[in-house]
Amino acid sequence: MTSNITESLNAVNKDERELPVVELLEYKRTLLEHWTNEKLLNAKGTFTYLGKKYKKELEDNKTLSQKMRVRASTDYIHIVIDGVKRFIVCLQNKRCSCGQFQLDELPCPHALAALRHRNESNENYCSPYYTRESLLQTYKILVDLMLDESKWNVPQYITEEVVMPPTGKRNLGRPQKQI
Repeated sequence: MTSNITESLNAVNKDERELPVVELLEYKRTLLEHWTNEKLLNAKGTFTYLGKKYKKELEDNKTLSQKMRVRASTDYIHIVIDGVKRFIVCLQNKRCSCGQFQLDELPCPHALAALRHRNESNENYCSPYYTRESLLQTYKILVDLMLDESKWNVPQYITEEVVMPPTGKRNLGRPQKQI
């Protein structure tokens, strides 16, 4: 089982896997540095309360919510009717019976319909992690630079360590060469 991040890194590193370890690590460090800088520039270019991705998702949800009908049960609990389906939205707890509101921490179409019914802004119902400010903080972290190998302070016991290559099924029982 792999994550999207792992799959992305594996796809990008496909050709570089054969590099010596130090060069591979430097390649990955440089790649992460590039991605972080790209994301930071993107966040700096966002001038809305939410990041671009989440603003678009909210707009898509808002479009879906336009034809929904709403009945208020209490100040915070609403029945939202979407065609023949009914959903219960609790704005106070940021929950919807569809499960999307609490999972994404972004108002689902049903919650947006309830907010429209109350004539209320959606900003207080979005996770603070999706804000422009959080994105800026996330990508301000420096990807550490790597000194030239000649500047490394490697203890002698490490330089004297003999590391054997990994053994596969084909090599079982065969003597290994030292590196």
